[in-house]
Amino acid sequence: MVAKRVFITRSILSDGAQFLKENGLIVEVNAHDAPLSKDELNRKAKEADALITMLSDQIDEAFLTENAHLKIIANYAVGFNNIDVACAKKLGIAVTNTPDVLTEATAETALGLMLAAARRFQEASLSVHSGEWKSWHPQKHLGPALKGKTLGVIGLGRIGKRLAEMAHYAFHMRILYTAHSQKSTSYPAEWTDLNRLLKESDFISLHVPLTEETRNLIGAREFPLMKPEAVLVNTARGEVIDQDALIEALKSNRIFGAGLDVMTPEPLPLSSELLKCPNVFLLPHIGSATFEARREMAMLCAKNVVAGLKGEKLYSSVY
Repeated sequence: MVAKRVFITRSILSDGAQFLKENGLIVEVNAHDAPLSKDELNRKAKEADALITMLSDQIDEAFLTENAHLKIIANYAVGFNNIDVACAKKLGIAVTNTPDVLTEATAETALGLMLAAARRFQEASLSVHSGEWKSWHPQKHLGPALKGKTLGVIGLGRIGKRLAEMAHYAFHMRILYTAHSQKSTSYPAEWTDLNRLLKESDFISLHVPLTEETRNLIGAREFPLMKPEAVLVNTARGEVIDQDALIEALKSNRIFGAGLDVMTPEPLPLSSELLKCPNVFLLPHIGSATFEARREMAMLCAKNVVAGLKGEKLYSSVY
């Protein structure tokens, strides 16, 4: 019996690849430290029975149709907006993601962005490195405290719920949230509509998937509703915010600041006006970048692939 082949589109922590090999699979990993071109990915897919893909891999209808022989695509992320799931389902190709295992890491990143943007860590750090810092100043780098403030969580799923829990217990923050339905929490949290959340929140954190409903959810209409001292945080997807409207809000001091782990496009071009805004703190999409989270993501992808190729129940199917 010929062993089945798995292609991994970027190098991941070795635990996952080792698990695949221990289950008798032939594993090939992209040898280049960069995303594959569409043609390269297509060529590799033709030799594989399963793929472990990244958010940077565009798995569209044309790709899936040409590679209908694939049994499973395990996406190394919670989100799967890079995959045409409807087409995959139609072709009988299983699609999985990595929920739960990166909840803690991403919530920590969101909390870190809240602190960094509010306390102007980037400006302060740059003043040290540039030599601008000459003496302590009583009115330099001032920003809002978190303690006792209102946090508005847009999308109280796993990550949003964990961030709210951290904020409530660590900083005694009042929690407002939006969701399709009311959620049960171990801490006080008030379900409300988006307009009220924007008006009353001192900190606003986005935790929604990218869909046609959420694309540009925060834009030119929403920024004027926010407090001038509001801090906006995004660890979801860049396209959830109208970036041009955000840049205008930051430049005009319509809001105090923003902390972003995601943006549009990624990577952000050095010519982007966003980089000229001193009141934004930017990270290169590192929300899940802890040893623990990335190891568990690798293992969950591997377990899904093994189950999918054996025809067994998947651990985290997206449909």
